[in-house]
Amino acid sequence: MTETQQHLSMRTTSKPTVDHGLSKKSALIFAHDLPGPMSMKRLCDLGILIPLEGTTAFLNSDAETLYGRASIAACVVPTGAAACTLLATWIWSGGSFPKTIDIISRSHYRAPVHGHLIRVYNRNIPPDHLRRMGKLLVTSPIRTACDLACDNDSGDSQELLLVISDLLHRQHLTPSACLALLSSNSRWPGHAKGVKMFTEMKLDFDTLGNHV
Repeated sequence: MTETQQHLSMRTTSKPTVDHGLSKKSALIFAHDLPGPMSMKRLCDLGILIPLEGTTAFLNSDAETLYGRASIAACVVPTGAAACTLLATWIWSGGSFPKTIDIISRSHYRAPVHGHLIRVYNRNIPPDHLRRMGKLLVTSPIRTACDLACDNDSGDSQELLLVISDLLHRQHLTPSACLALLSSNSRWPGHAKGVKMFTEMKLDFDTLGNHV
């Protein structure tokens, strides 16, 4: 083990456990935490760290678990806001960290956070559409799927369809459940777009013999 890896190991083993809640101080690793200027690049090249920007990263091992991802997100989501859409999808499903930090908030944020722009959705959201993980609020999996389907700014439609399908399968959800949620919220922004996507997706689930 190199000096850099030993230094990193000593730092990360002191992190609080999940049982004690998610800490905003323990999930991110900064270049000044490491013994030399090239240490972060080396650890990123080895796949031990995942960079957020040039001087900030997080452990790849943290990103492999639900609560690890939530602890990382808690470091970038402003106090009082809730993670939603693409950031919430990353928390629930994993994969690559999103390009934007998507939040539900009544405030406006112009400055990037660790190299990522904050994308704000100013919406009223029922408490039962949220989940709390330590200090972090995040939209529930079904709310996240519906937000993605109704959002006009979440990316290419075919790619988005794959992202939503993966989220549904991982969380044991169905297009029918999403349609039911949208049906009870007819004023949801982008409602028609979401209904169309889940209706088409339901046909694919039916074809594959899924229970919908």
